[in-house]
Parts: sequence; structure tokens; C-alpha cells
Amino acid sequence: MKFVILTDTHLVPAGRRLYALDPAKWLETAVQAIYRDHDDLAFVIVTGDLAHWGEQGAYEELKERLRALRVPVVLMMGNHDRREPFRAVFREADDDGNGFVQAVRYFDQATILTLDTLGESRDIHAGRLCSRRLSFLEAALSDAPRGKPLLLFQHHPLLDLGLPHMDAFKLQDSGAEWQVFQRTRMPDFMFFGHIHRPAAGVWRGIPFHIQRATSHQVAFDLTTAAHIPGAHESPDYSLVTVSGRDIVILQRSFLYDGPTFSLDSKAAQASSSVDELQR
Repeated sequence: MKFVILTDTHLVPAGRRLYALDPAKWLETAVQAIYRDHDDLAFVIVTGDLAHWGEQGAYEELKERLRALRVPVVLMMGNHDRREPFRAVFREADDDGNGFVQAVRYFDQATILTLDTLGESRDIHAGRLCSRRLSFLEAALSDAPRGKPLLLFQHHPLLDLGLPHMDAFKLQDSGAEWQVFQRTRMPDFMFFGHIHRPAAGVWRGIPFHIQRATSHQVAFDLTTAAHIPGAHESPDYSLVTVSGRDIVILQRSFLYDGPTFSLDSKAAQASSSVDELQR
């Protein structure tokens, strides 16, 4: 089973830019690469911050850019998103019965669980899980088959990463989520967005992966807390393969369109410049 992860697309209405970039163009480039190079995907998942200001026009632009994909697309909420304008465009999006954009999907190889961690206030960027969402999580974990991996996706990480400007906006209810895990079961793997930097590790015995954004990035800065330092580093998407209990994640810098060359070539090893490699 294979799927692709995108996150933090931060779309704005057509014709506008964000931080001197065109996030729709970068997303379009990612979609073209996915369409061209991956014809065996179960789905593509976008783990939140679909739009930057939560405008309906931005979601319309997102829908247009995703149209070329030949597989189902799972869309999740991040702190920049707004459910009402999102649902005005994506009417068939996930709904748990309480208005939250979350669901459980059962595949032969894995169970895919998505959580809506969008806070209820427009001014708060930290993640939240209210009692209704925690109840949804508990029921989903209790009902999930035990014989295959359970992969849990949510926009906000549960832990500090050593980036003080982003750690302030992590999930605020990580203790409550952990209690649900203890009462039911632990996910086999967790996937987050939100941070705009690639990261991986283990939280209380659960391995996790944080996907780099499709749009602008957050700088590698371990000290700044007064503001979020930005960077125009190259974006990625990840190809995930699930085979039995094995999970492999390959990250791709999809904007790179330069040459490839043989690392085994003696001529390439002896080259003193990039121009020589390109020849």
C-alpha cells in the first residue's frame, strides 16, 4: 500500500501571493510530479493548513489545483483553516457527525485515522481536542482491527521539538490524547504537519513523522521565540509504503529539475564542477 503526504499548502485566492511566493504554483508542481511518477497510490493526504486565511476563494483554488490527481484526496484541518468556507467548496469532505473534519478509513494493509485539531477560536493557533473529538478518537481506536498497522494523522504535534516559536502552538490536549491511548491502544505511527520543517522521532514509544510544508518553510532556529522565522527552503512531499508491519517514508524535493548522474561513474567522481557533470 502506497500513499503520498502533502501538508501546509497555505493556498490564497487565485492571483495573490504569500511571502513573495505563489503557493498554488508549488502545489501544482507537486501534483504534476505525483500524477507523472506515482500510478499505484491508494490516496493522497493533505494534513492541514490547506488555506492561509481560510477564505472560500483559497479553497476554490485548492480544488482546482488538486483536480488532476487520479486517486482519492483526504483533506484535513489545520489552524489556518475555517470549516464553513472549506465545506462550501468541498461538500463531500469528511464529517464525523459533529461537524469535525475527521474519519476512519479501513484498508487491507492499514487503518487510517484522521483527527481534526483545529481550535474553536480564530485567534488561537495551538491545537485542541475537545471532549467530542476525544470520544471520536477513543471509539476509533477501540474499533480498529488489531492485526494491521494503525496510522494516526493530525495537524498539530503533541510534543516540544526544540523550536520555541512553534512549540508554543503544539496540541494543548496531549495529556488527554495520551490517556485515550492508554485506555484503548497506541497508534503504530503518527503523522503531523504544522511545523513547516521535516522532523522524526518517538513520543512515548510511538514513532512519528512531521512533513515539510508544500509552501513556505519555518527556519532552522532553536532560539527565537518572539516571532516565527520564515525561510524559502525547497518544499517536499513524502511517499509512504506500508508492507506488513514495515513502514518506509521517502521524501522528495519536487521542485528540483536538475540533472541526475551516476555516482558510480569514474568521470563523475573526478569532475570538478557541476557543469562538467551536466555534460
